[in-house]
Amino acid sequence: MNMDIGSTIKKLRVDSKVTQEEVADYLGISFQAVSKWETGTTMPDIALLPKIAAFFGVRIDDLFSVDHEDELKRIEHILGHEGLSEQNYFYARRILDASLQDDPDHVRALKLYARLYLHRTNDDLLEAGRMLERAMKKSPLDEEIFGLYQQVRGGGAYKAHSDDDWFIRVCEPYAEKFPQNSKLMVTLIEAMIRVRYFERAEKYIHLMQLDDSKEYLRQVYFGDLELARGNPDQAKAIWDTVSEDDCRGQYEAGERFNRINEYDRAIKCFQNAFHKAAPPRYLDAIFSLAFLYTKLGRKAEAIEAWQLIIDTLAADYNDCDSETVKWAHNEIRKLQEA
Repeated sequence: MNMDIGSTIKKLRVDSKVTQEEVADYLGISFQAVSKWETGTTMPDIALLPKIAAFFGVRIDDLFSVDHEDELKRIEHILGHEGLSEQNYFYARRILDASLQDDPDHVRALKLYARLYLHRTNDDLLEAGRMLERAMKKSPLDEEIFGLYQQVRGGGAYKAHSDDDWFIRVCEPYAEKFPQNSKLMVTLIEAMIRVRYFERAEKYIHLMQLDDSKEYLRQVYFGDLELARGNPDQAKAIWDTVSEDDCRGQYEAGERFNRINEYDRAIKCFQNAFHKAAPPRYLDAIFSLAFLYTKLGRKAEAIEAWQLIIDTLAADYNDCDSETVKWAHNEIRKLQEA
């Protein structure tokens, strides 16, 4: 451990953008005394250490600089064994910021910073999940709760206690009791299909209680199930049964056809979805159409689709200058210049 406390005080003062006079006024001493500490001529009285630490918002221990490698080992120990308290989090950030200021490409510090953020994210997600689990017990018909829970517990390589199995384990009992919660049902079915729990997924597709405006979901998910089982022809046949008058159903079917490169079918569905909708019309289908035409190199049709977006925003939403409108104009310009 390096006892050069003066250099630590100087660094904290410079980082905090305060003068020697401001430090001295807070401590009730002369600025010359602070200057002598920073140059190593003298050391502060031990009785002043608590006030110095309080002024800079650090622990007394932090005033005693530690060898660089020891500091990084300390952070590794925090991440591996101690848990990430607020104090530990800000301590680690301060040390790593200093390391990267000295060497922006310090690999060990960069890796530790990444681990620090992942650790913090995991802790936050765990707490969010616990809160949502309490909320779903209180209000099991609230669709938003289960949508949020899927986001924080639905999986990811760096999310502790978060994957499709975890989500299914917690939410399946609610699906049994509250099949009218459509958000819960569809997120549960999607998770089961991803982890290949086909029979269970089929059970809940049947159990879903849907109003007429969402009945298309049953056909869409039966198609998804067949595709996951390795039966693409059966999946396409099911998606083809979605009513052409059902704008949301046609959009979802179009997205499925697009994913499996059935482009002509996808285009037909997207066109149906847009033209069957009543004003104010959703633009999802026409955006998908614009992207698909661009992907296929059908420039004129892509430009026409982007122009339709501009016209619909003006006609249905009285929107002539939003960021979306500017984006559409920019896409047309890029296509024309290509």
